[in-house]
Amino acid sequence: MRTRGRFPVFAVSFAAVYAAVYYFALDNNWALFSYGPAVGEWTLFNHAASAGPTMYWYGWIATSAIAGAGAGLIVCLLPGNLGGRLWSGLAWLVPVCSIAAIAHLLSGYFKR
Repeated sequence: MRTRGRFPVFAVSFAAVYAAVYYFALDNNWALFSYGPAVGEWTLFNHAASAGPTMYWYGWIATSAIAGAGAGLIVCLLPGNLGGRLWSGLAWLVPVCSIAAIAHLLSGYFKR
């Protein structure tokens, strides 16, 4: 029962931190790993593949998921009801703001 009561706190903090970290991972290319599909090459961090294009998207997702899970666990371990004071609207407000920020970040691609 104690774990069940902590899951909403974890979910809200994970969603907020995941979305925020994903924006910074995309903007700064903080990929945990990268993949070169032309040669089937996986590399640690954001190294370019030896041939063909390199995909960083999987690495950005992994970076964001690890940061979100870590923050969620830390918030769940806060003593008392400190974690329960999180506004549940953060679970949708931060991702919506991140989507708007990413759209602005990528707007240069659509203006060419």
